[in-house]
Amino acid sequence: MDNPWARISVKTAVAAVCAGLFFWFVYLARAALFPFCVAFIIAYMLDPLIDRMESRKVNRSWAIVLLLVLLTLISVGAALFLAPLAVEQVAALGKKLPGYIDQMEDKLAPVIGLIPDMDTQEVKARVRESARSLGDLPLKAVNAAARGLWSGLTGAMGVVVALFNLALIPVATFYMLKDFDSIIESVSKRIPAPYRDRLLGVFRNIDATLSAFFRGQLLIAMFMAALLSSGLFIIGIPMGIFIGIVAGLSNIVPYLPVFVGLAPALILAYLSFGDIEHIALVAALFASAQAIEGLYITPKVLEKAVGLHPVAVMASLLIGGAFFGFIGVVVAVPAAATIKVILLELDSDYLKSDFYLGEKDRDKDKK
Repeated sequence: MDNPWARISVKTAVAAVCAGLFFWFVYLARAALFPFCVAFIIAYMLDPLIDRMESRKVNRSWAIVLLLVLLTLISVGAALFLAPLAVEQVAALGKKLPGYIDQMEDKLAPVIGLIPDMDTQEVKARVRESARSLGDLPLKAVNAAARGLWSGLTGAMGVVVALFNLALIPVATFYMLKDFDSIIESVSKRIPAPYRDRLLGVFRNIDATLSAFFRGQLLIAMFMAALLSSGLFIIGIPMGIFIGIVAGLSNIVPYLPVFVGLAPALILAYLSFGDIEHIALVAALFASAQAIEGLYITPKVLEKAVGLHPVAVMASLLIGGAFFGFIGVVVAVPAAATIKVILLELDSDYLKSDFYLGEKDRDKDKK
């Protein structure tokens, strides 16, 4: 009886090697390809809207220009709104910091007194120093980011490269959007005829999954930002609006709101009020928001288009972060959803194969 694994064709092996080399090249050239990847994602998300505008007799090029200008104005307006808000709330937090230090000393004093041979003054000094360091964290983070940006820009041709990459994104987006349909059609025609219908069906499934993911996650992030920022503001948490907006928008990356939203909100609730009630309110707010998002909004908006197991989500985040850093974390879930569609298609073939069904072996036995 022949070994079934020996039936794998040379073409399949060559295709696998070529695919591996392609992904290896993408990994090595990830920095240079980054502007084009961003441009393609933007073009992919905006193409349905451009097609709709074009169907209403709007010139495609003008529709693209108008939409890109509108998105630029929205982005600049959001930045102009968030930056002063963040500076104002960080400054307000800095003014309240001495009071927070006194509160921490008062709360820790009874506990310290119960510990034998404990130097109370030394502990108070350490608490005061730690609290000051906590208050300086936002400023330190801004300074570190500024130093890192400046060091990158002051390198050889750093300024030119940075500006070129920044300017390249809208230009590449424009041309990709302008010829998006023709690019897709051209690629489709070059798929070998025996496999064309099958592969196009797979691509349509991937397109439906990614479209639902990107547009659905954007709506969910906006809802979460509004809910969390208004909730933290009502509770009275310092920097509540800013923390809520950042936490809501970061909801595009699973589990990230816990680190950028819940943790700082709990710390500020304790420092501001020092009671369990406000800490419980903050925890209840985030728990309720996550419950609403997970049990109602996500199933309704995404309609189970992605359908990844939580373990698969965590694994994809870890793998994406290990290979591509923060950008890898951002694209990990849609990439995993794409891989899932492909694997489901391969699994369907496997379940219909002679190797799985054993039909040829049964026929040989009958003879």
